[in-house]
Amino acid sequence: MKPIAAVCSCFLLAAATGFLVAQDKPKDESGKIRGLYQAAALKGGDVERGLAVFKSKKAACTRCHILSGAEKKAGPKLGTIGDKFTRDQLIRSVLEPSARIHPDHATTTVVTTAGKTINGVVQARDKKQLQLVDGEGKLVRIPADEIELEKPNKTSLMPSDVYKSITADQFADLVAYLGTLKQAIGKSRWVGMPDVMPMIKKPVRLERLHSQAMKFDHPVCVIANPMAAGEYFVVEQKTRRIYRLIKGAGDFTTDKKVLWVDLSNEASTGQFEGVLCLAFHPRYRKNRKYYVNYHVRNQGSHFSPIIAERKATADFQGDAGGKSRRLLQIPQATDLHWGGSLAFGPDGYLYIGAGDAGPQEDPDGNGQNLEVLTGSLLRIDINRSQGGKPYAIPPDNPFARTRKNAKNLRAAHLKNAREEIYAFGLRMPWRFSWDSKTGDLWVGDIGQNLFENIRIIRNGENHGWNVFEGFAAFSDRYRRKGETYIPPVLSYRRKDGVSVTAGYVYRAKKDSSYYGAFIFADFESKRIWAMTQKDRTLVKVRQIGTCPEKPCSFGIDENGELLVIGYEGTIFRLVLEGSVFE
Repeated sequence: MKPIAAVCSCFLLAAATGFLVAQDKPKDESGKIRGLYQAAALKGGDVERGLAVFKSKKAACTRCHILSGAEKKAGPKLGTIGDKFTRDQLIRSVLEPSARIHPDHATTTVVTTAGKTINGVVQARDKKQLQLVDGEGKLVRIPADEIELEKPNKTSLMPSDVYKSITADQFADLVAYLGTLKQAIGKSRWVGMPDVMPMIKKPVRLERLHSQAMKFDHPVCVIANPMAAGEYFVVEQKTRRIYRLIKGAGDFTTDKKVLWVDLSNEASTGQFEGVLCLAFHPRYRKNRKYYVNYHVRNQGSHFSPIIAERKATADFQGDAGGKSRRLLQIPQATDLHWGGSLAFGPDGYLYIGAGDAGPQEDPDGNGQNLEVLTGSLLRIDINRSQGGKPYAIPPDNPFARTRKNAKNLRAAHLKNAREEIYAFGLRMPWRFSWDSKTGDLWVGDIGQNLFENIRIIRNGENHGWNVFEGFAAFSDRYRRKGETYIPPVLSYRRKDGVSVTAGYVYRAKKDSSYYGAFIFADFESKRIWAMTQKDRTLVKVRQIGTCPEKPCSFGIDENGELLVIGYEGTIFRLVLEGSVFE
C-alpha cells in the first residue's frame, strides 16, 4: 500500500503571498472519493478520533507537518489551519492535492549530474548547496555543482489516493480535527494587536465602477489616468495586459475598455506571476514615461521581478511600442515573496517593494541581509544614471556611498550594503502608499504563520523580519546586538485574515468621519477596515465592510475617493457616505 506522506501538504498558505486560491471540486467522481467527500462534509466527524488519525502511521501527517515550532518539514505548519480554511476547502485540498498548489509549498524536481532525480520542497539555498525536504520528511542536501537540472513540479508530494490508506469515517474525523486548529486567543499585551476589530453599525457600500460584462482578468492595479478625467488604467496580472477603462456619461453602456499594451512577449505568467503594478512618472505630461513591475524567467528556473520603463505615444492614446527599458532586476532563489508594488513618492523617487524571496520563514535571513535587494523597500532615482546603472542612488538613502554617510557604514554588516535599500526587515510588502497630508509611508506587510502587519516606514529603519513576526519574537538566528527593530502599527491575527492588502489614508472630504483614517483589507477574509494612529501607535481600528470579491489592491480616483480591486475581475467604488467611523 502506498504510504500517505502528507495528508495535508497541499494546504494553500495565503499568508505567504496574499493569494489563496479556492480549489475546484475533485474531478475524480469515483464512488470511494465521493464517499470520502460526503462523509467529511455531512457527518462532521469526531475531533478526538481525528487527532488519533493525524498522529497515526497510516495517515502519516506528522511526517511532513508540525503544528508549530522551529522544526523544518515539507508541508506547512498546521497550527492555524482552521482559521485559514473553511471545512469545504480542507476536504477538497486533501482529495485533490495537486489541483492548485501554492508556490510556498510547491514541489521542486532536481536532476543531478549522476542522473538521480529528487523531488522535494525547497527549505534553503546558498551558493554551495540546495536543501530539500522530500516526501518522506527527510532533509536532502544537494551540492550546487551537482545540479544538472532544476524545475518546478506541478505534482504535490501528497498522493491523491488518500482513500486507500484511511476510511471515510477516519477522513471525516481528520477533517473535524484540522478544523479545530486555530490560533490561541488571549488578552493581547500590545496596543497594536487588538483582541477584536469590531464592525461599525452601518458598513460602507461598494459599487461597481463598470458593468458585469466588462470584468477584467485577475486585475491587480488600478490608477487614474493623469491625462484624462474619468479614465483609469487597469493592470491584468495573468494576461500581462494593461487596459484603459474610459468612463462614459450616465450608465455603464457608454463605458469603453481599450487595450493599452500587451506585455506577454516580455513578462512570464503563472498562478502568481505576471504584470503586477504600474506607476506614472511625476512629469508624465512632458516625458510620457511610465513604469511597470513584472516577472521574467530568463535567469533560471525561478522568476525574478523586473522594473522597466515604457513610453506613451505623443497623443497619450496608447503605448509607444517596442521593448521595455529594463532598469532593475531583483534575483530570487524561489518563486515566493516577490513584493509587487512600485510608486513614486512625494520626493520624486521611485519606491519598489521587494519581498524576502523565500523559502518559508526566510531561513537565509534575506530580511536582515543588507547585501541583497530582497526583504526591503527600495528607492532609486530614475532621472539620472550612475555607476553604469540606468538609475542613480538618492544621496540620502541610508546606505548611499557618500562622504557624509561614510562614518555610518563602518560596521561589518554595512560595508557591502546595497545602496538601493531605503528600509528593510520586511517579508512581503505587497502594497504601499503615502498619506497625502503628512507624507507617512504606509505598508501592508504579509505575515508568515500568525500575524498580518500594517507598518509606517521611515528612512533607514529595520522592521524586524525574521527576528520578529509582528510584535512577537520569531527567530534569533539573524538578531544583531544593539539593533533597533521597529514594530508594526497594527498586527492582526488569523481569525481576522491571512493576507493583508494595504490601501490609502482617506483625504478626499474633510467633513468625513473617515478623514485621516487608513483604509485596508484582507485578501482572503474579504474584510475591509479603517484605522487611525498617533506617533505610530494604534488609536482605533474598525471593520467597515466586506468586499464581494477578494480585495487584492486599492486605487484612488481623480477626486481622492477610494477604489477597491476584486481579484475575480471587478473594480469597486468605496462609498463612505452614510457610514460613520466611530
